[in-house]
Amino acid sequence: MIRTVSAVAAAALALVSIDASAGDLAAINAIACGTDPAQTTRVAKPTGAVYHLGNPAVIGAGLDRDFPAMVKLKMVYQHDGYAEIEHCGGTVIDSRYVVTAAHCVKAKDGTQWDRIEIVAGDHSLDSTKVITRTAHQAVCHAGADDYLSNDIAIVKLDQPLPKEITPATIDDFRRPTVKPGGIAVAAGWPVTGAKAGQTSLQKVPLSVTDVEWPGFITVTSPTGRIEGVCQGESGGPLLSRINGYQSIAGVLSGIEPGTNDHTGEPCMKAGYDMYYTPIAAYRDWIEDVVHLCAHDPEECRGAGETDFFLSAIPSAETLGRVASVARYR
Repeated sequence: MIRTVSAVAAAALALVSIDASAGDLAAINAIACGTDPAQTTRVAKPTGAVYHLGNPAVIGAGLDRDFPAMVKLKMVYQHDGYAEIEHCGGTVIDSRYVVTAAHCVKAKDGTQWDRIEIVAGDHSLDSTKVITRTAHQAVCHAGADDYLSNDIAIVKLDQPLPKEITPATIDDFRRPTVKPGGIAVAAGWPVTGAKAGQTSLQKVPLSVTDVEWPGFITVTSPTGRIEGVCQGESGGPLLSRINGYQSIAGVLSGIEPGTNDHTGEPCMKAGYDMYYTPIAAYRDWIEDVVHLCAHDPEECRGAGETDFFLSAIPSAETLGRVASVARYR
């Protein structure tokens, strides 16, 4: 099932970083949105070779040069007799932490996923040398909503990734590395769209048309063709390249609505827009979450609710944004 929402309104974006030493997620505008591993009895079935701590990782050749920290996320909803899987992307920012979109890992329709399966270490999902991990903990921005506001989350892996997978460099707070008129590169394993079913990592250069603060980084095909990322690739990275310097500038949140063809396949409209949540608006938030979860793991477990405090009002352009969730079940 493909879910679509309209962003006819948006919650304000919290741009103020709060010291994580406060000791709880609420103090840093965050909320636990994972499961409790102590209460989870199901075990993920590995797909491919599993890297064990202490053993050499036979990877490297399979890592994509531009996106070595790119990972595939599979949110597994376990039912009686079958499992439902939702697909998203993510980027490794630490050996145990992955940044992705909040709408990927938030509970939907009152149902919480049982686990997240992570595939890393190779550009091909079919490779026998892929590294798999499982996660039960995730932290979402407290202001994340169905309109894709504050659409960012951190997934904490049950076990760290090997040193061969180097964490990505991400944009600094309030210093986006993309600007209108520039070119950025997107990547993902297509689930829907023109290249649906490709098991090798696909990359595409995209033209940056707008950078809102707060709001979204908007990108589109430089040539107006049917190309780009699509539903099922949410949370995946947008890479900037400036004088040889590479940085992750955003995570995929949505696509332009009305891109479906006569068969209902999305992302089949020439020159459609894609919307990325800017890392530069959340860099301090990301660091606060990682710091808190590393020093107080219990705080990041389980699910809970908290209030979202506002510190900035979104622009009129953001309030008028209409986006389609790039998430696929």
